Amino acid sequence: MDLILVTASASLDWQAYVGLLAPRGRLHFVGAVPEPVSVAVFPLLLGQKSISGSPLGSPLNTLKMLDFAARHSILPLVEEFPLSEINDALAHVESGKARYRVVLKNDLA
Repeated sequence: MDLILVTASASLDWQAYVGLLAPRGRLHFVGAVPEPVSVAVFPLLLGQKSISGSPLGSPLNTLKMLDFAARHSILPLVEEFPLSEINDALAHVESGKARYRVVLKNDLA
């Protein structure tokens, strides 16, 4: 991949993500992960890969991103739980099994 945009707020296997990058690819963070990002430098050097970060963009940039996602049929990955199963949803998140966003849905909606 040329670009991996990280929106996660959890620590993941960053070395595996670096391995997915094409030569001159970039791993770019817009989410704040709780721990330092640890990766080996040698794969970065060999592939001229980079790691960067920036705060989320302005409302205009956010709109452009959403338009881009819509044009290219890019959808978020979410797991839905009914509100009545909130304890199961919390256990799922606390166990580290959540990928990537967990959403509680109102049982009445």
